[in-house]
Amino acid sequence: MNFKKISIWLLGFLILSIGLYFFAEWQMKKAIAEFLERKVPSHVQYSYDQLDISLIKGNLDFENPVVNNLGRQTSSCEISANMEKIAIKGFSYWRLFLKGEIHATEILLSKPNLTFKTCPADTTTASKGNTPIHLLKPISVNTITLKDGHMEIWDSNGEKQLLNVGTLDFVIKEVATDTEKIKDYIPMEFGEYQFSFNQISGPSGEYEEFEVGSYQMDNESIEIMELEFKTKYTRRELSEKISYERDHVSLKVPEIRIEKHDLTVIDEVLELQMDTVVAYEPFLNVYRDKSLMENPKIRPLYSQLIRQLPIKLQIKGIELANGFLSYEEDAPNNVRPGVLTFENLGAHISNFSNTENEGETVDIRINANFMGNGELDLDWKFDVFDPKETFIISGGLSNMETSTLNDFLVPNARLRAQGTIDQMFFTLSGGDFMAQGDIKMNYEDFKLELLNKERSHVKKIMSFIGNLFINDGSKVDDDGYRHGTMEVERNRNKSFFNYLWVGLEDGLIDVVTGSGKRK
Repeated sequence: MNFKKISIWLLGFLILSIGLYFFAEWQMKKAIAEFLERKVPSHVQYSYDQLDISLIKGNLDFENPVVNNLGRQTSSCEISANMEKIAIKGFSYWRLFLKGEIHATEILLSKPNLTFKTCPADTTTASKGNTPIHLLKPISVNTITLKDGHMEIWDSNGEKQLLNVGTLDFVIKEVATDTEKIKDYIPMEFGEYQFSFNQISGPSGEYEEFEVGSYQMDNESIEIMELEFKTKYTRRELSEKISYERDHVSLKVPEIRIEKHDLTVIDEVLELQMDTVVAYEPFLNVYRDKSLMENPKIRPLYSQLIRQLPIKLQIKGIELANGFLSYEEDAPNNVRPGVLTFENLGAHISNFSNTENEGETVDIRINANFMGNGELDLDWKFDVFDPKETFIISGGLSNMETSTLNDFLVPNARLRAQGTIDQMFFTLSGGDFMAQGDIKMNYEDFKLELLNKERSHVKKIMSFIGNLFINDGSKVDDDGYRHGTMEVERNRNKSFFNYLWVGLEDGLIDVVTGSGKRK
């Protein structure tokens, strides 16, 4: 056989091979289209502009795919997604035919726009959300990548946006599932991952909303930047919309870092564990309009709130660094609200947990500059699983110029104070109904003046009579302290801090008007 015939045979074989390859690709496209038509449920609508296949590389590219799920099999009643491309790379025919496994090197979702609608409250589709998925073959992917995405969640009518994520990206490696794993609460296993969300916003209940500048998460840590939680109405607008007292809040946290987190599921209950959570420079302003009625609803103490969280939570340590807190209270006919401030606020919370570990308590330690000059320290402990909600809180205040309290006392109590609290120490313990404690204080030239209704003049006679009952701090023990006791019944429709405040108020009155002796 001469060279010419060999060349013709080789050329013919090449042409035949190319023809067979394109015929195989055409057949594969047809098979995939028929498979989708046959296997995709009727409540899932889909389309795509073009399907490109490379049998040699094992690649499948769906151009401009659109998917709409009407929600018959999910807890979300409607899911829609459109994107620039779905690319499946490195599909392994070898593992499919020899091992019966579906494997790909990468799945890439490019520029997806994801929209979710929640189910209406009376829907019957939610009961179908637990329908098991019957998987015929194990599936594994080296890497799943979502790039330049956008996500929105709406209510069932599509009228109220519940969550908006401006951009989202993620990479998840070593993803795998099989016929048994697909039935679990978390239906897959995975290795390393990185999530990135930016410009997150949404409502938080009827009156508040939140925004997050960015959220970054991987296997080891979480970083949240520019968190803001606030009342979405002005103070006046909120007062016009509510019947009972409610805090108007504005919280800003420039940075939150979480180290060594882990999420597991045991008996379909989520369990979240974290080593440390640090919030840097949190700024919180709380305002309350006291002209409204008090809410008669019982407010549980923090131990009960933590115990009743919908997930199991265990955080070894929470830190607040260099924070600021202001509390404003506006009584009827006030010219301006009274203000209490806590500067350079620091806090450490140990064992913030609702998992039962015998003998462990939540321990909260707080330090701050109170009203710009007083040095405040608190140590607060409680057992989350104590049905009596018992707690013990102790603390101290030093170098307090009482005149700085006048910003709060004048508008809210029609009182003006003067004098210095050199040192004050207290311990208060109790439960959901009653608390008792001791207090001691070293102070100088403490006086109170009662103001008229307009807060413009001192009622001199009443102030003089009142100060007759106030010891100026001269009758003290050998260490320079006057002593008092605290006993307070809790108003259960008010917060723990009101409970503490009323207790301290009772103790201070006993210190300055009583015998001053240790009881």
